[in-house]
Amino acid sequence: MRLRALLLLLAPLAAASQPAASDSTLGEVTVTAAREAVATREAPARVTVLDGEALQAAPDLAELLQARAPVHVRRYGPSGLSSLSIRGASAPQALVLLDGQPLTDPALGQIDLTLLPTALLEAVEVLSGPASGLYGSSALGGVVHLRPVTDGLRATTEVGAWGERRVSGLAGGQRGALAAVAAVEAGQSDGDYGVADLGRVGQPVVPRQGWDSRRATAYGALRAERGPTRGGLALWAADAERGLGGSPSDGALVGARQWDRQLRLSGHAAHDAPAVRLEATAHAQRAELRYASPFPAGDRADAIDETGRTTTAAFALRATNTRGAGTWTAEATGALGRASHPSLAETAEDRMLGLGLAGRHVLGAVVLFPALRADLHTPAGGEARLGLAPQLGANARLSPLVSLKASVARAFRMPTLNDRFWAPGGNPDLLPETAWSADLGAVVGGGRARIEATAFATTARDQIVWAPTGLGYWAPENVARTRTLGAEVSARAAHLVRLGGATALVDGGAVATVTDARDLDADAPVRYVPRWAAKAWGGLRVSGLRLGLDAQALGARPTTRGGTQPLPAHLVVGAHAAVARALGPAEVTLGLDLDNLLDARYEIVRSHVMPPRHARLRLTVRAR
Repeated sequence: MRLRALLLLLAPLAAASQPAASDSTLGEVTVTAAREAVATREAPARVTVLDGEALQAAPDLAELLQARAPVHVRRYGPSGLSSLSIRGASAPQALVLLDGQPLTDPALGQIDLTLLPTALLEAVEVLSGPASGLYGSSALGGVVHLRPVTDGLRATTEVGAWGERRVSGLAGGQRGALAAVAAVEAGQSDGDYGVADLGRVGQPVVPRQGWDSRRATAYGALRAERGPTRGGLALWAADAERGLGGSPSDGALVGARQWDRQLRLSGHAAHDAPAVRLEATAHAQRAELRYASPFPAGDRADAIDETGRTTTAAFALRATNTRGAGTWTAEATGALGRASHPSLAETAEDRMLGLGLAGRHVLGAVVLFPALRADLHTPAGGEARLGLAPQLGANARLSPLVSLKASVARAFRMPTLNDRFWAPGGNPDLLPETAWSADLGAVVGGGRARIEATAFATTARDQIVWAPTGLGYWAPENVARTRTLGAEVSARAAHLVRLGGATALVDGGAVATVTDARDLDADAPVRYVPRWAAKAWGGLRVSGLRLGLDAQALGARPTTRGGTQPLPAHLVVGAHAAVARALGPAEVTLGLDLDNLLDARYEIVRSHVMPPRHARLRLTVRAR
């Protein structure tokens, strides 16, 4: 069920017989860069907002971010683990939020992006740069905020190469003070495309084996509002299974398999009093990950079949006051994370209490965004650690078309439960990772065209690195110091033109990043961080027809801590066509996609070859 970049880069699909004038504007709002919602160009840092039908076409968050955001997604093949790197930071240094609340696994410190289908999302915001002053631990590199769906009515089915099939549905609406929405998605893929060993010349192309995958997920929410009071409950569940490679042996599949299950319940309530807005949020999440190798394990002496379970619970209480030109939000938070696994010395538990203060103050054409947060983390059997995160951002409106952004921040990341308690090797005395970061950017343009450029610098200390001990196992320690310098440039444009007798919408965009991330202890580039990356897309929509083209280029990536054995640079191109027609109260869209049009042979992670050229057909029916 791999929907590659072309579906994502060429959104939105044809939605009407004539493009609407509003389609040519680029207005976006972020709720991630500050406690109060602001326009992205008025935020104190770079925020990329992805929404519309790009979300509906992408099968998972990994595909979407890889195609459109100024980030690097480390993908172990189309069905394997996908982890996130923002500005050269590691995956545990990027915080993922669902409706404003952390989604990160407390044992691993990250979440597999392929488990998060975009059919359940209304928008995705990517905040580049540290945000521990707002969100605490794990926001050292940046934040990805997922906004769940709120309403709509549509159904989508899709078929593609190598057994790929996917269906999704969404239904939601409002009646009086109550609103409800439900969304489901299910998909599977055999993933048995042919590959050859890229490191050995003349090797035959053979089908991959043991890389099948399936996923089912559902989301439901109920909201109510009466006068100044509102609240709601939401439930998210996911069940996924994937093969991790194998080969035939004695008539059985020799390889590993993995099962992921997630169940999350969240709630929120808010009341707007005359002088203050009061908010309360809470969530509880249960996750289970089973790993078996080889599979079927049978009675082999080297067989592994282990299941890890994690439980998280958290709450947040906020009070927001607006007076004159300033808005201030005070916050108190608490969280509990617990993990059990056969390789953990004991049931490991991490507790956190936090206090934060964040503001937005207008001084003429300049808006300041100060924030300060203190988190007290108490791991079981370890010493309590205090994380402090001050930050200050600013946005200066120089003219209606030009804005400057600047920020400086301190960020931190606490060690994960696996870092502290994994047996053998866990180290309960690990120090938090810390970093100082500064960036300066400019936004030029208006509603139909916009360019944003950002330069940034980060220094980090006490990075946690797992290394061999010489005793037959690996253990984590605080060793690495890193320094990252870089720049990000993005451009977007949309324009209405006359084409024959019809009005056509021409739109497109591009994102380019340059990142020099160095491990100062090893005096070498950081592993798997590309020195440069570029993504571009464009399309034409006229009279219900949508045509488009996209391209992604990625620079070489070192695969060792010493900066050697780099994966070569690669270019992937895709093409897309879709036609939409009104049928009574419904609109039907049929899309054909050609991915990896040039049939590039490439790997994002060594030994995990990505798919060759292939096609995909998608049918969507939605209420008009």
